[in-house]
Amino acid sequence: MTQGHPSRDVLELFLRGRLSVAEMRSVCVHVLSECAECRRITSALWACADVELTEIEEQDLAGESGRTAPDGYDEVIDRVLRQVAARQPVVERERELARELCDELLRHPSAHRHLLVSNSARFRNRMLGELLLARSHEAGFTDPAQATELARLGVSLAETLTAEDCGGTEAWNGLYVRAWAQLGNAHRISSHHAEAERAFAAVAARLEQNRIGLLDAARVLDLEASLRRDQRRFAEASRLLDRVVAIYQQLGQWHLLGRALKQKSMICGEAGDLESEMALLRRALDLLDPNEEPRTFLAARHNLILALNQSGRSREAFSLLFHTRPLYLKLGDRMNLLRMRWLEAMVAFGLGRMDQAETAYREVRQAFLDLGLDYDAALASLELAGVLARQGRAVDLRCLAEEILAVFSSRNIHRETMAALLFFCHAVRMEKAESGLADEIAEFLKRARNNPDLRFAPSR
Repeated sequence: MTQGHPSRDVLELFLRGRLSVAEMRSVCVHVLSECAECRRITSALWACADVELTEIEEQDLAGESGRTAPDGYDEVIDRVLRQVAARQPVVERERELARELCDELLRHPSAHRHLLVSNSARFRNRMLGELLLARSHEAGFTDPAQATELARLGVSLAETLTAEDCGGTEAWNGLYVRAWAQLGNAHRISSHHAEAERAFAAVAARLEQNRIGLLDAARVLDLEASLRRDQRRFAEASRLLDRVVAIYQQLGQWHLLGRALKQKSMICGEAGDLESEMALLRRALDLLDPNEEPRTFLAARHNLILALNQSGRSREAFSLLFHTRPLYLKLGDRMNLLRMRWLEAMVAFGLGRMDQAETAYREVRQAFLDLGLDYDAALASLELAGVLARQGRAVDLRCLAEEILAVFSSRNIHRETMAALLFFCHAVRMEKAESGLADEIAEFLKRARNNPDLRFAPSR
């Protein structure tokens, strides 16, 4: 086993008896003697009722320098390992039951799902709650509406469960706050920031009253930091992530530390500090495990390519994009492929390859419109306008402006955003769309997306 804390995946493999004999004993020694946090995780994964950790004093189990193992040491470890082996089929059945319950639940209409979770004892299952949150997290990359629905179900279930159902009060509180935080994050992804704020208010109320484990706390703080970043409350987001970084360093969770550094890099990017953003992303990529969390690794690579391009290093961005393309294709979901195509458009523009940039921007714009992602479609439209303006194609630019008016005037888009688009279209009609106006409007849209109180005030 590597030094430091075993990951949650390793702990699950330990409880399922899927490690080598040497690894099983190594994890067992760590859990029994060194790490209260790992004990908390394993107790949440498996209620180990038979093992009395107090049978051997902690300083003996820790193996002080120069001392031999106390009498009974091997017997305790071997007994734990026998119990793990005996428990493995039970854990597998519990996981399979959770999958079956989840699949059954999702076959019902939305309103009926919530009734079943709230009123049917059969669905009162902690493993089902964990699975709903995991699936919500995954859906956030491909289907924001589905992510919100799954998180809502997770919240409904968490409010129905008891401490006894979860194997202890701390595990129960942890599931509860993570469910609300996941719901808040799903709302954030959908740009419903008022709803996200209410969800994190529910988290704060629970945190004030109850203690939760360090990993659960870090996950909640991480998600809240994402909301604060979107709200451009960068100082708050940075403070939250500093706490997350400290927790992961304390626990030796290097992959999770990499994920937190990737989050912090995004704050630097939003604040316009591209050099700090790139430095943090490179540190994060050194720590992230692409096999454990390929989406997060890809997101860090994506952001690094974008920052390189924005800083004028488009050739370096193109090279990294070329070597990253297989990761996008491997994941293969629509949103990641769409992000790749959008990035290709930006890099092509940075390299002066206008025909390639135009083709890609048109594809991306239409795909966002088809998905109902209006803000992204508007941004892609303005970036396409920048391509046309760079080439002096006034007629094509006017046609695009008319398309923008026709599309977005019929959609429920933020008033100030619509005002900015109208200003741009009017300037194009009057042939007063100076170079850089599309970039200025696009920058406003990025800020207004997460700040409904922001007012549009053109500089020209």
